[in-house]
Order: sequence, then C-alpha cells, then structure tokens
Amino acid sequence: MKIVYAATEEQMDKIAELVRHMFTEVFPDYFTDEEIIAFQRDRVLALSDDPTEQIGTLKAGYQMIASLQTIISILEKEEHKRDEHYAGLFEFNKFTLEQFGLHFPFSFSHFQKKHTDTFSMFKKAANRLLV
Repeated sequence: MKIVYAATEEQMDKIAELVRHMFTEVFPDYFTDEEIIAFQRDRVLALSDDPTEQIGTLKAGYQMIASLQTIISILEKEEHKRDEHYAGLFEFNKFTLEQFGLHFPFSFSHFQKKHTDTFSMFKKAANRLLV
C-alpha cells in the first residue's frame, strides 16, 4: 500500500503567483502586449478548471513550483551571463511543466534578447499616484 499526499491550497496559490509573475515581470521584457494577450488566449501556463486534479500530489506541486522558479531565475538573469548549461536547465524544466499539463510553447531561443525600450500594460507600476 502506498500513501500519496494531495497538493495543498498553498501550493496552488504559489503556482498561480509564479504564473502571474511570468506574465507581469518576465514576458513583458521579451514580448509585445499583443503577443502576451495571445498567450493568455492560448492558455499558456494556465491551470485546468480543476487544478487539484491537474497538480495531483504534493510531490507534483513541488516539482511545478521548482520548475517555474528555475525558469524565472534563468530568464531574469542577464543575457550575456547565460550559457549552454542554462539552456539545458530551461529545457528540462519546460519539459517538467509540460508533463503536468502546463502549456509552455517556448524554447530558450525565444528569450535571447530583451526589449528594453518597450512599455507594457502587463508590467507592474513602479509607483502609485494618489489623486
């Protein structure tokens, strides 16, 4: 007999938080707003209607969190400091996400050059203006 622990609510919240981070902090550095809207429409990194079933076990939840965190860390690293080791890590973690049903249709080459001169409606505001 094998005992398996289900994923926790906190894990699902953390996964949702990391996905939001990808859309608000990472994707705007590499893609236009129109492309990001298309990603949302295509359900990129979207959990299913029943995330408990998709994530399943405690172990699976941790694997998804670790993969998202690793990809975010790689993509937030300066481009000139990335080497083939990071490309391999990226592909491994992309594969892990896809095994758990998270659609992530990107390769490492999609993230080779940042768009530094763009403004995005997806980026978080640097400050708030009180009126």
